[in-house]
Amino acid sequence: MTPFVAVFLPLLVAYAPTWWWCMQRWSAETQYFAHGWLVPFVATWLVWQRRATWSSVERGTDLRAWWLLGPALLLHLAGALLMVDSWSAASLCLAVPGAAWLALGRARLRGLWPVLGLVFFLVPLPIYVEGRVAFELKEAAVVGGTWLADLFGLDVERHGDHLHLRDAPGALYVAPACGGLRSLLAMSTLAYCLAFFLGGTSWLRRAVLLVAAPLFAIAANSVRIAVLCAFLRWRGAEFAHGFGHDLANVGEWVALLAALLLLDRVLPRADGPGAVPSAGRDVVVRSASLRGPAVALWLLAPLACGLALYRPAAGPADRAAGLPSSFQGHEFVPRSPEAEARFQRDRGQFRELLGTDDFVWRTFRAPDGGFVNLTALFHDTNWKSVHPPRICIEGSGFDVQADDTVALPQVAAGLHASRIVARRRSDGRVFVTLTVYGTRDWLAGDYRAFVWHHLPRALLRQAVSGFQLRVESPLAGADGEALQRAEARCVGFLQALLPYARERLR
Repeated sequence: MTPFVAVFLPLLVAYAPTWWWCMQRWSAETQYFAHGWLVPFVATWLVWQRRATWSSVERGTDLRAWWLLGPALLLHLAGALLMVDSWSAASLCLAVPGAAWLALGRARLRGLWPVLGLVFFLVPLPIYVEGRVAFELKEAAVVGGTWLADLFGLDVERHGDHLHLRDAPGALYVAPACGGLRSLLAMSTLAYCLAFFLGGTSWLRRAVLLVAAPLFAIAANSVRIAVLCAFLRWRGAEFAHGFGHDLANVGEWVALLAALLLLDRVLPRADGPGAVPSAGRDVVVRSASLRGPAVALWLLAPLACGLALYRPAAGPADRAAGLPSSFQGHEFVPRSPEAEARFQRDRGQFRELLGTDDFVWRTFRAPDGGFVNLTALFHDTNWKSVHPPRICIEGSGFDVQADDTVALPQVAAGLHASRIVARRRSDGRVFVTLTVYGTRDWLAGDYRAFVWHHLPRALLRQAVSGFQLRVESPLAGADGEALQRAEARCVGFLQALLPYARERLR
């Protein structure tokens, strides 16, 4: 029985839905993982280039590979059972080297382990991790960029996602995708290839390149923002957002490549004349013993693939949009044309972060004249993409001052909602936020209760549609009475909106 039929083919079957999810993430609008399309071709070329070396070593079956392959398959099954695609994708980091080790033996793989390590650059981050990392990188880039711009006398003022220059018209909008995550991931992949495939064998060189690449990417993105501020000052907003933006992007990549290559030239190429790689010991079981692993893998493959493919049917995609725009004294406040254009431009990134397109973000004027912001999200089997409210709030540029729960008997008997008081970094305004989760016949405000409600239903493949309602209102002052008024405004809004949200699930 050949290694392909015994090991690689059943794993391809087991992981087919996972690879499809990875490819969807590589093609996402943010393009954070667009480099993933190139990595398989690079790996294939490297294996082919080294064929004379590895093909000269006798193939063997090494059962020690189950130390990698076993945990990988358990994690993959857990992800398939719970419909958490990122878990299954993460298991590829162990499954790929484990399968090669099992089918070919460690002796034949000597020299190919770095090639197998490329799988780490194929696996996208979980969506909520990706969003949080992207936000933190964006904050670092904006802070660094404005500092550099001020250092050269550009006099930058930040207002949320916009950078203004005193005595200059227009503003520079820093989109979520401008945080530099895309360049950081691509440069890390490039640095890995440079460190292991295009230079010497010095471990100092490899370590320095792998550490320097993301630092270079973060610094270069700050410089790029400072350059865009200069374009805004000298050539205007249209140039800064158009040709100037493209020019700065090209300049950033050229500078990053040059910096990485120059660093590589000054680093040592080898560990020294006395460094001799250890031959190691290989306990090899001949290919006849592939029958046992083959039987186990072929029994597991259709189960894992079936669990990943079979999911309950989703509900309609327009439930959030169907919520009323005005109800019980709450009047919808339309966004300005500029804010609406910005929202539509970033909608794809919001959709990726939330894991669904069935959401709305609206502002209402309450009966008492105050304002309430609503984020309404409806979910089906993608319930695991719903995040704890604190993650979204901190990821939107707020510093959390208080995070607790509050009883809302006027909304539903026994209900305790999540309450967060947070200060917006851009202007210092303080908001109170209340969050509840619900289905047609269940309601809670605690994220852990939400998880434990949907977890067993995911295992049983039950289609339980639900929603997350997050409402926030600004405090008119800093005293306790202002907090009480803002909180009461949010409670009244939830009480009025909840029947409409549940109706959208019927």
